[in-house]
Amino acid sequence: MQISEILLHLKTWTPFLVEGFGWNILIATCAAVGGTSIGGLLVWMRLSGSRVVVRASEILSSGFYKIPTLALMFYCAVLLPNEFELPWSDQTYQFPNWIKAALALSAAQVGFTALNLANSIRYWRAGEHGAALLFIPNWGSNLLITIIASSSASLVGVSEIVSRCNKVINATDNTALMVPMYLYASLFFLLFCFPLTLAMKRFKHALIKRIESQKAAPVSQNAVVNQD
Repeated sequence: MQISEILLHLKTWTPFLVEGFGWNILIATCAAVGGTSIGGLLVWMRLSGSRVVVRASEILSSGFYKIPTLALMFYCAVLLPNEFELPWSDQTYQFPNWIKAALALSAAQVGFTALNLANSIRYWRAGEHGAALLFIPNWGSNLLITIIASSSASLVGVSEIVSRCNKVINATDNTALMVPMYLYASLFFLLFCFPLTLAMKRFKHALIKRIESQKAAPVSQNAVVNQD
């Protein structure tokens, strides 16, 4: 297949793939928001002061952090129902696969938040605001990992970008498109994640410089006092 023909196929199917990538962003965003919320609850439990509650929080935090994402995604796809009814309604509602994928991906975010936010709160209370704010770029980096991991949602039937690449290859019945199509899908992730990665690195670098300057300030003050 000639390069011009490959480019024509990619151009033709771009809107279809863009829509699929939108599902990747939606799944990762829901996983991050839900996981951070639950992780925040575990942090509140850890800071409660009760030994029993603190111990329960530690066990749950460690458990969420260690659960394999793919295994959890398959469990969610198999064990969660495909439809459900609300107690006050006779109408049947679908349980979308993309929500199951988001629930599975949220586990890592729960563990990350629960294990890191507690330390950030302690730093903030101690007046070390720069160290506390390091949670933000680290959380952002974890979000980018979740966005990339969202491609595994295709394994449970979500029509995200990787799944749509497979559909395009099957629809055209042209295996020569396989490598270009997957590389094109990777380009979507790269163009979306790379600028955010740079932003997180710059923000983290600025915070580290702030922390170092705060540590150096007392030393300078002591030097001035000694000179006097």
